[in-house]
Amino acid sequence: MELIADRPTPQVTVTDIRTLLDSSAELPVLYINYGPGEDDTEAELDVWAAGLAYQPDIALTHATALDQLGEEPSSETIAAFLPRVQKAVGQMFSVRGM
Repeated sequence: MELIADRPTPQVTVTDIRTLLDSSAELPVLYINYGPGEDDTEAELDVWAAGLAYQPDIALTHATALDQLGEEPSSETIAAFLPRVQKAVGQMFSVRGM
């Protein structure tokens, strides 16, 4: 496992969740994108097809978001859900590969 404490943890936003819910990708997921190089000091959240994202970096699937939030959640509903997703991202990010 690679420690990455020197990088700031990506913050989950309502926009991230909306992007996931609105994605036309096949089986979309919200995942931590660490960038192309090992020396990259920033990571961000991104939405992509599950088959193209590194499995341990997936923070939330489209199916789980729909199960938890419903088909057309309000911004307030999504905002109330953010702490749970942020906690998962924080745990995943604290030790990469977890």
